[in-house]
Order: sequence, then structure tokens, then C-alpha cells
Amino acid sequence: GNCLLVGVGGSGKQSLSKLAAYTAGCEVFEITLTRGYDELAFREDLKRLYALLGADNKRVMFLFTDAHVADEGFLELINNMLTSGMVPALYDGAEKDGLISSVRAEVEKKGLLITKESCWSYYVDKCRNNLHVVLAMSPVGETLRSRCRNFPGMVNNTVIDWFEPWPEQALTSVASVFLAEENLPEALRPQIVEHMVTVHQSVRNFSARFLEELRRYNYVTPKNYLDFINNYKRALATNRRTISDTVSRLSGGLEKLIQAAVEVDAMQKELSQAKVVVEQATKECNELLEVISTNTVEVEAKAKAAVEKEAQLKIDAEQITVEKAEAEAALEEAIPALEEAAAALQDL
Repeated sequence: GNCLLVGVGGSGKQSLSKLAAYTAGCEVFEITLTRGYDELAFREDLKRLYALLGADNKRVMFLFTDAHVADEGFLELINNMLTSGMVPALYDGAEKDGLISSVRAEVEKKGLLITKESCWSYYVDKCRNNLHVVLAMSPVGETLRSRCRNFPGMVNNTVIDWFEPWPEQALTSVASVFLAEENLPEALRPQIVEHMVTVHQSVRNFSARFLEELRRYNYVTPKNYLDFINNYKRALATNRRTISDTVSRLSGGLEKLIQAAVEVDAMQKELSQAKVVVEQATKECNELLEVISTNTVEVEAKAKAAVEKEAQLKIDAEQITVEKAEAEAALEEAIPALEEAAAALQDL
């Protein structure tokens, strides 16, 4: 059969549809909107869909959401698929004859009347039996009401499933499952789950109050709840990683401090030993300085005496020079008398 899923965005319509298709062994067929996607392109996609249904004889779930409605004419074709199982004028004459020929052997095998009309009717029935149309629509605004009025097949030929807000038990179960693998304190796990449920329900209650007081809509969906849980897990992992990095950094700093304390103790011991040596050397140096000071006084006294002696010697040298000059002058005066005396002595 076909179904119309009604719920605001994020209610899980597409996820549940794909899960149901997987459970039933059906392939999922969706259109992909591109720039310039029009009714002609939509018809080509429908041809591919019907090739899977008829030629390949596969069970297919055609998932069509309100986001796929690029043109309201698409819903007219969907309405025909729901009411008659086939889109009018989808194939031209040659394509239609080829499809009829492809099922002629099956029709003959089943013992049915082999005419063009019966073969085509068999092909359409085969496609209708393999096709499951799932329409995922949002009830926000007047759009869905107008579409159901304009295209009655959406209501008359589908099973309507309304997606209501999750009850408290479902919220608790979902949060418990998603947090089952998280390393949380067991004493705090129920409180964390209860807090998540309370927060989600409080937002839902405030949204109703928001609508009553300000006439504005704020939709709270299961997708918001799942995002809330994922954000909590992401924040928990981020904070744990930050705390772990901080602990590692502080542990490294503490190890450095301990290592520095050990090195300081060793240096203190070396410093104590070196201090004894320095004190001994200082004592010896002071004694040497005293000796040097004493010797310096003696040397200065001797130097002073030497200077005085030098001055006296200088005076004596000058006196000797004067006396030498006088003696030489007296000698020069005495030499002629001496020579005369020597000559007289020679004469004698």
C-alpha cells in the first residue's frame, strides 16, 4: 500500500520510511533536485522508477517529500500514480509497445487474453503491486490542506500516519540507549537522562505558551532531541579531552618541579661543600692580603729612603763634579811647575 506521513520536519518520517523499506526488502527510490529540474526531468525519473517496477520486477518504495515539490504539477503525477498506478502519457507509442512486448510472454504463461490492452493492463498492475508510494509532508501552514483538497488521491489512496511528539517513556528510552556507551557515573546516569527529558518537555511546553501569548510557532521535534543528546555527548568528549590535556600539562609541570627540587637539593650539597672551600680560600686570601699590606708598608718606607738617598747622592755628585773641576784646574796649573822640576832633576 501507500502512505501519507504527516509531521513537522525532524519527526523521523524519512528515517522510519527507509527502515520500513529495509525491513520489507524494498529498494528506496528518491528524486534528486538539480538546477532547472522541471516536470520533464521528473517524468524521466518516473520512467526509471517504472523500469525497476516492471522490467526488473523489483519492489520499490518511492519516497517523495514536500522538499521535492519543485512544481505543483509533480503532485498531479503523484495523484495519478496513487489512483491508477500509472502516469498518463508517460511513454510514447514506441516505448509503450516495447513494454507490452516485454510482458507478452508472462501474460501468455498466465493464460490471459493476449491483446495490447490486456498486456498493458497487466504491466500496470505489475507496477502497482511492486510500487509503494510514501509521501512525507509537513502540516505547517495551509499548504498540506490545499494539496489534499486539490489532489484527493493523497488522502483517498493512502494510509495517513500522524507523527505525534514522543512520550516521556520514549524520550527516556532513547536517551538511555544513546548514553549507554558513555562512561558516566552510574549514580548520576538516571539523573542525566531525567534532566534531558525534562529540558525537552519544558521546551515543548514553552513553545505552546509561546504560541498562545505571541501567536508564533516554535516546533520541537525528535530530531531536536537527538541533536540535544549528540551535543551533550560532543560537549562531554570535548571537556573530557580538555581536562585530560590540562591534567597532562599539570602533571608534566609537577614532574618538572619535583625534578627541579631534586636538582636543587643536589646543588645545595655541592654549594655547601664549595662554601667550605671558599671560606678556607677566603681566609688564606685575607692572610695573604695582610702579608702584602705589611710588605707594602716596608716597601714604601724603603722606596722613600731610596728616593732620599738618591737626592743626597745627586747633591754629592754635583759636589764631586765641582771639586773635580777645581782639582783639574789646580792640576793644570801645577803641571808646568812639575815639568820644570822634572827637567831640573834631569839636569841634576
